[in-house]
Amino acid sequence: MPHFELPAFAPNRPAATVDAALRQALVACDRANECAVLWFAEVQRRALYRELGHASLELYVTEGLGCTRNRYWQFKRLADDLDRLPVLKDAVSSGQVGWTKAQQVARVATAETESLWVDRAVAGGRRELEVAVRAALGKKPAKAKRREAAGQLAFATVAEPVAPAQAVEVPTTISLRADGLQLARFEALLEKALKLRAVPAGTDRLDVILAALESLVASADGAPGRNAAPAVQVIVQQCPDCTTAAAVTSRGEKRLAPAQVDALACDARVKRPGRPNRAVIAPSVRTAVLARDRYKCTTPGCGATHFLEVHHVVPRARGGSNKAENLVTLCGRCHRFAHERDGGIAPAQVVQGGDGAEG
Repeated sequence: MPHFELPAFAPNRPAATVDAALRQALVACDRANECAVLWFAEVQRRALYRELGHASLELYVTEGLGCTRNRYWQFKRLADDLDRLPVLKDAVSSGQVGWTKAQQVARVATAETESLWVDRAVAGGRRELEVAVRAALGKKPAKAKRREAAGQLAFATVAEPVAPAQAVEVPTTISLRADGLQLARFEALLEKALKLRAVPAGTDRLDVILAALESLVASADGAPGRNAAPAVQVIVQQCPDCTTAAAVTSRGEKRLAPAQVDALACDARVKRPGRPNRAVIAPSVRTAVLARDRYKCTTPGCGATHFLEVHHVVPRARGGSNKAENLVTLCGRCHRFAHERDGGIAPAQVVQGGDGAEG
């Protein structure tokens, strides 16, 4: 990508000089945005935000970089489009297509038509391209045609990329089929939920569905709103010798990553053979911690209100206590990430023997 120098500002210059400097600055801004999107896409593709200490890409951008959420979504949309449109990505990387034109092309281009749209963007001006895109969208958005033809939504059970060392099992795929109206409703509700921050920052579609189901269960159970107890209990079996653990599902036992096991050990109900169930954290203490933290994840920038768990600031394996001052509220994703980042903790026993632990 070519290098551009910003003109130094000086007041009271002739009109022609000011005009030339402003045009040069606008070109530099355009190039800077192109460069930022390409680096953004690299961070997203390789999940580098996790190495940089953030549980999600959105938290990295908003908290780590100090950008607004609107800027995050603007960059993410184009980064996602560049991933699906390699010809456009090459044109942006080489400087043939600028930031503004790339945004227009991404609105209508498909794998079959992107070369034609890139050629049009290179040959014509911004206004000409914008008119062509509007005309194409007025007929029928290409993306909408593809979605209506497919009529199917697929959801992965893992929201964030998992490091190879922690990928203990291939994620299970859940497929849902939708007609055109259902798909339109799903997309509109999903966008609204994200804008209203009704789900955790950086959430994916499966998180949205799980959060909605949790709210439905809590409402039907007569306990809407803030509730210290989880909406449901999940059974997890753990080997007492090797400490590996698996969740019990209708599709068989699904092994958990080590960080998930560590997070469960923080806040679970343990069942041992011949003994009554015992909560790792006393229910009264857990309720007090959740109330103190206003029933929200305390990770800066997250604030999730679903799937809340209680985390030990100083791990029990290092002498940390179960007192409220050593406990903090995290959502499930941030809790797991906290244990991934602090990987030196030996897994605590969630279950001993052949019976299940409820976490």
